Amino acid sequence: MLNTDINKQILQDDNFIKNENFGLSIIAENEEDLQLFQEICLKNFLPISKDNCHVSLQCTQNIIENYLLTGINYLRSEYTMIILLKNVQCTELSSLSYEKEFSLNNKLYRYNLQILIQNNNETNEELITKIRYNLLGEIFITDHDDHQSIPSLPTPNQPQFVSISSYSQIACWHLPGRRDLKRFRQDLGVTHILTLLNHNEINQSDICNRIKLAGIESLYIPIEGADLSIFTSSQTTIDILIERLPIIYDLLLNSTITTPVKMIIHCAAGLHRTGTITYLLLRLCHFTIDQALLIINRTRAITARQVGQKRIDAAEYHLLKKFQENKIIE
Repeated sequence: MLNTDINKQILQDDNFIKNENFGLSIIAENEEDLQLFQEICLKNFLPISKDNCHVSLQCTQNIIENYLLTGINYLRSEYTMIILLKNVQCTELSSLSYEKEFSLNNKLYRYNLQILIQNNNETNEELITKIRYNLLGEIFITDHDDHQSIPSLPTPNQPQFVSISSYSQIACWHLPGRRDLKRFRQDLGVTHILTLLNHNEINQSDICNRIKLAGIESLYIPIEGADLSIFTSSQTTIDILIERLPIIYDLLLNSTITTPVKMIIHCAAGLHRTGTITYLLLRLCHFTIDQALLIINRTRAITARQVGQKRIDAAEYHLLKKFQENKIIE
């Protein structure tokens, strides 16, 4: 088992905290099954800890402890999960301590190791759905804006981009400051920023002008607020989305090696409006419901947890339907 000293030593290693070799551990009985499921995970935007993928008929305590030591990025600890494909056995589950604690920037966090077992009659697609539910689960389907009910997660100090095509990347974020914009352009190569603030917020922050001054293309869709009614009964919102969103998804879908798109999507806190419109945008780009939710979770976990099921339903069953009725998409 991990002890407190080892935990402290790991968290002092900044390279480990931010390493990209983190994510799911997958154990399969043969190489063919392993490679197939790895491909399915990548298509569904699930990170994989490649060093912790094994061909084995048994999940042992050594495999588990090695994963806890090497396969976790503490800034993305929600992905602490071992997947056992069909016929892989694990006899030591009862002796495993599931809950771990770590401190980062003088704040205590907890995470739970999850071990998911594929049933003999369960398809890979059904297993992906189960993984998504266990990642987001009940905290995703919160139907009220109770921030206190959402488990605390460490927050990366810069946007986490997800590639949605060969030359397009997106990230969810909060309202960027003046210094952020310079860093986004020079260090991260951001090409576009989509702002979802209302007119008063735009005027007070002067964000669109500051984005342009930073050398980044400013895109703007005014969303009045985060209230659910904005997305269910505001004709103004529907009209502006139908007018402007096609420009955004055309931009993402038609990026090339010479005109790549690296886009940040933000509102004020980067939660409700950002999550709702990012979800709608991804669905318009032909991603499945699960893929869209997993992309949002991959780029910004707090957005996935705070946007709430009711806003996602509003995007799926009301806003998306309006695009179909207007024959903008099939």
